Amino acid sequence: MTQSSPFPHSVGSERVTGMRESVIREMTREAHKHDAINLSQGIPDEDETPPRVKQAAKDAIDTSSQYTITWGLPELRDAVAERYAEWKGVSYDPETEITITTGTSEGIVSTLLALCDPGDGVIYFEPTYESYIPAVQFAGGRPMPLDITDGLEIDADELRDAAEDASILILNHPHNPTGTVFSPSELEVIADVAAAEDLIVVTDEIYEHIVYTDDYVSPVEIDGLADRTVVCTGMSKTYSVTGWRVGFVLAPEPLSAELRKVHDYTSICAPTPFQQAGVEALSLPDDYYTDVAASYERRRETLYDGLRSVGLDPVKPDGAYYMLTRYPTDVDDTEFALRLIREAGVAVVPGSSFYTEGTADWVRFTFSRNEATIEEAIARLDENRFW
Repeated sequence: MTQSSPFPHSVGSERVTGMRESVIREMTREAHKHDAINLSQGIPDEDETPPRVKQAAKDAIDTSSQYTITWGLPELRDAVAERYAEWKGVSYDPETEITITTGTSEGIVSTLLALCDPGDGVIYFEPTYESYIPAVQFAGGRPMPLDITDGLEIDADELRDAAEDASILILNHPHNPTGTVFSPSELEVIADVAAAEDLIVVTDEIYEHIVYTDDYVSPVEIDGLADRTVVCTGMSKTYSVTGWRVGFVLAPEPLSAELRKVHDYTSICAPTPFQQAGVEALSLPDDYYTDVAASYERRRETLYDGLRSVGLDPVKPDGAYYMLTRYPTDVDDTEFALRLIREAGVAVVPGSSFYTEGTADWVRFTFSRNEATIEEAIARLDENRFW
């Protein structure tokens, strides 16, 4: 094939100019290439999925191979509404205010495409989950990152100043990649600022059940915030089904009506058998969620202690299943991550992928894998230190 392009002009649109593919997924591909233990992408081991939820998906394949209603299986929307009313005390009408999307990421992108006009300011806290940056670009928004690297806390004055020129705030809570759980007082500041500046808040709460601190509350539990918030969450992390791509988007009817237009023409509907399995997943008893959090907390301790034992400097998170880790060498984060894969056989994510611009002096490990896998990764790091 010829190396020259047959096109007389650039083939990429402005909305993808300067954008690269996901660094997280790139590190997973590098892990496969070098037979490394993958502690980069948040992928649980296969045995983590509840057996009865897997069985529900298998059974559904025999009877549920066609489209559902675009907004999602009615039984699943009912189950989501019931779960959130019981757990967070917020009522959503399953007919008009709950949409089942093809994963949480699609829910976030659909929301931004529907609610963000070109040039609108979009605030997010950096380091940030890498997909928010291209999502804002897709929507034509103007990125307004606020850096919380030092202290991992929201600066109320900085937020107020930024909000004067913004339309949307993206809030990841618990936060990826830092594992920060924002305090109720920080969420109250967000609620006050959002009301004062008429911001729409888009929350990514996919790690809502993976929390290790007692003062966690959902943003929509803060007075007044639910009325202007689009909640994006789903099945992937809580039930260890990251490949099933079933997200839940909950929002007041005027916001839902707009995002549903984008969802309708991009995804049509989430995979039907996995929506059926979602009904079963949401019927699991309360102790399932307690056990999930306790299991990840044990793995957090295993990884934290292990990384310290090999001379690295991890930050213990309060939520999610990621651990920021600084390293004692002057190489940049991408070079360090690639050397870990190729020389130590352990894949991580370079910290710079979580910033709109610039570099970072840390990498991100995940402890989504089981304890035996984490222990093997630590053993490899110990045997192949180059730092």
